[in-house]
Amino acid sequence: MGDRTAKQDAPWQRMRINDWRHFQDVISDHLNGRSFFRGVTSVRHTLTPSVGRARPSHQYSLPYEMALFDQFKREALPFLRSRPTDNWEWLALAQHHGVPTRLLDWSESPYVSLFFAVWGNDDEDCGLYVLERPEEAPHLGVDPFTEEKVKFFYPGYVTPRLVSQRGVFTIHPNPAEPYLADIAVQYVIGAELKADFRRKLDASGIHHAGVYADLDGLAKRLASIHSYRTVLIPPYDPPPSAQNASKRRRKVNPRDPQKGQWGSSPISNGWKLYADVFQIEDDWYEIEIKVKGAQEGRVLSAPVEFHLHDSFLHPVETIFPRDGRAKLHTAAYGAFTVGAVVTQDGTTLELDLAELEKAPEKFRQQ
Repeated sequence: MGDRTAKQDAPWQRMRINDWRHFQDVISDHLNGRSFFRGVTSVRHTLTPSVGRARPSHQYSLPYEMALFDQFKREALPFLRSRPTDNWEWLALAQHHGVPTRLLDWSESPYVSLFFAVWGNDDEDCGLYVLERPEEAPHLGVDPFTEEKVKFFYPGYVTPRLVSQRGVFTIHPNPAEPYLADIAVQYVIGAELKADFRRKLDASGIHHAGVYADLDGLAKRLASIHSYRTVLIPPYDPPPSAQNASKRRRKVNPRDPQKGQWGSSPISNGWKLYADVFQIEDDWYEIEIKVKGAQEGRVLSAPVEFHLHDSFLHPVETIFPRDGRAKLHTAAYGAFTVGAVVTQDGTTLELDLAELEKAPEKFRQQ
């Protein structure tokens, strides 16, 4: 499980991540709705709010912070469709757009936080902090600048980015002091893993276009596609059981080549293969094919290899899971049999789309 040693000058523990599967394994312990996550591009970065970080020209001061905040409030108004109702909303908006504040960004999603950790400082190890969420939301005063304790809060002023990033903030009454309390663990991802993790996050739908939810994010993703494809990334190496499963082929029916090749059952060893079909044109259908755990405690943390009809341009698709589920989007004019290999343990699954009772009748008959 990797080394776990106490971090110097901090009360939390560190664990070095060995690879993507190791990360999936350890992070599953925190997918309970009771944790917040923060990614940093370098493990040297302390948990210090941006307005409190030392700069060559001057140290932190409250008058400087308030002057900066008031200037943002004055000059931001022409760009807003609706005006924040109080200083809590103004502060969240300022933080969200990069103004130095006494807030720290966190996310309810470890994968969104991991995204921010692995994009940047490619020569340095990055980190993912896990903060245990208090059982009850703290009471917030009228003025955020008079709070005396570190508290978390959800922003009242919601933007598309905050929604896509599942954002939450902590407010720090002493912005110049690094935050040390309440951290459960810091996961360390080596610099050599960053490119591989970026690729896997992108395959899972965690990329600039999704995280930033605007045209700037789309442009960054298009630029990043070129950049990370020029990096030599080690291929995913599934366990021997999964490799053997992919090689098992019985006599093939040319009309439905996956039929009978993968065990003939959509449920096996605690995994379930299922699908939804939607008509998008007269003879064209959108298909969502998914694999998830079929038993309590069965968490999907490794890729699933989907085997489609041989007529597809890419008849074999490898999909990394997100939120415990691997989902493949495709389209076809009629039904066919899908095979799936859960590389986590080599389990094979098979689903004949013609047997889906809720699928359109015309789709099932073609």
